[in-house]
Amino acid sequence: MESIATGTADEAPRYTSQSNDAEYSTGLNRALSVSDLIAYGMVYMLPISPFAMFGIIASVGNGMVPLIYILSVVAMGFTARSYQVLSKEFPNAGSAYTYARHGIGEAAGFFAGWLLFLDYIISPGLLAIISAAAMNSFIPEVPRWAWILGFIGIGTLLNLVGVSVTAKTNRIFLVIMMAVLAVFLGAGLYALHTGKGNGGLTLGAIYNPHTFTWAAAGSGILVASLNFLGFDAITTLGEEVRPKQKHLLGFAGMATLGIMAVLFVVQTWVAADLAPGAHIFSPDTAFYDISRYAGGNWLFALTSIGTALAFGIPCTIVSQLAIARIIYAMGRDRQLPHVFARVSTKSQQPYVANLFVAGVSLVVSLAFQDHLDDLALFQNFGALSAFMLVNVSLIGYFWFKKGSRNIVSHMVLPLVGLAIIVALMSSMRIATLQMGVTWLALGLIYYLVMRYALGRKVAIEV
Repeated sequence: MESIATGTADEAPRYTSQSNDAEYSTGLNRALSVSDLIAYGMVYMLPISPFAMFGIIASVGNGMVPLIYILSVVAMGFTARSYQVLSKEFPNAGSAYTYARHGIGEAAGFFAGWLLFLDYIISPGLLAIISAAAMNSFIPEVPRWAWILGFIGIGTLLNLVGVSVTAKTNRIFLVIMMAVLAVFLGAGLYALHTGKGNGGLTLGAIYNPHTFTWAAAGSGILVASLNFLGFDAITTLGEEVRPKQKHLLGFAGMATLGIMAVLFVVQTWVAADLAPGAHIFSPDTAFYDISRYAGGNWLFALTSIGTALAFGIPCTIVSQLAIARIIYAMGRDRQLPHVFARVSTKSQQPYVANLFVAGVSLVVSLAFQDHLDDLALFQNFGALSAFMLVNVSLIGYFWFKKGSRNIVSHMVLPLVGLAIIVALMSSMRIATLQMGVTWLALGLIYYLVMRYALGRKVAIEV
C-alpha cells in the first residue's frame, strides 16, 4: 500500500512507502558511506570513554573492569543484532521509533520515539555538563555556563552546515582520540615493562576468582553498558546512507560495537595492571591518576583534557545529530508537530529539529549542571526502555506480521536481548524509575490528545 504526504518547499518532500522496505524518498542528503557510519558510531561511543568511567566501574565491579566490558558487549550484542535485522527491513531515519511502528503498531512507535526522545534530548546537555566541569577545573576563570554555551553552539553549527561536514569533523576528532589512546597505551605498557604496577599484563586484572561475584558484575555491567549505547544512534542515519550501501546500516552498528569492545578492554586492561601502584584520589579521577603514575603530569593532562574535549565537541555533535533525525522522522509522520519535518534546501538538514535540540540541550544543561547523576540515570531509562521495544518489534514484525517461524533468529535471540535489558532496568534506582514513569505518563497524555482530541494520524501506511 502506498501513501503520499506533501509539504512546502522547505519541508520533507513527497515520500512513499512500498512493500516491507518502507523506503522514504526524502530531502536528506544520501552522502554517507559505511566507513562514515562506523566513524560516527565510534565518535558517539568515544574510544576514550573508559578514561572517565574506569574508577566508577572498578568500585562497583570489584576491580575487574576489562571483564565487565566484555560481559557488557555480550549483553548489548543481542539488542544490537535486533537493530541490525530491523535496519535491513526499514533503512529509514527514526531508529527504534520506525522499528516499533512497523513491528508492533502506531502507539508502540510513538512511545519508542518518546523514549528515544528522552534518551537523546538529554545526551547533548549531559555531555556539555561533563566537559564544562572538566574545563572549568583547568581554567576556573571561565564559568561553566560559558563552556556549556560554547560546546552546544559548536555542535549546533556543525550540524546545520551539512552531514558531509559533520562526517569529516567526526573523522578528524576520531583520529585525535585514537592518537591520545595510542599515547596512553604506549606509556602504560612501557611503565609496566619497567616494573610499575603488576609489572606486566596479567590475567588477574581481567578475572579474580576470589573477588568476583555476579552481583558486583551486574552492577558494573549496568554502568559499563552505557559506553555501548551509541550503536543504536547509527540507525538514525538510515536515510543519509548512499543507496548502494543502505543494506549495510546494521553491519556498521555491529562492526562499531566490536571495534569499541576491543578498544575498551585493551585500555582498561593496561590501567587495571597499573592501578596497584597508583595513588588514586577518587573513582572519578582514577584513570587520570593512573596516567600520572604511568607517565607523569604530561600524561595526566593529556588524558584528562582529551576526555573533556572529546565529550564536549565530537560526542555532542553526533548526539545532537541523532536526536534531530528522530524528531524529524516523528514530525514527518505527524507524531510531533509537522514543522520539525522542515529540511533546508541548501544544506539538506532538518534545521528546525536541529535548532529545537540546541535550545532544549542548553536549558537542560544549565538547569542540571549540579545534578549530573540524576540526569545520567534518567537518560538511561529512556535508552533501555527503547531497547526493550526494539526486541519486541523484531518478534512482532517477523513472527506475527510476516509469519516467520525461524525460532532462533526471530524469537529466541530477541527474547534473550529483552531479558537482559529488563534485568538491567530492574537494578535502577526507585527515583529513576519514578521519573521514567512520569515521562511515560506525559507521553500518554500527549498521544491521547494528539490522536483522539486533535484526530492526528501518521502519514505512512504499510
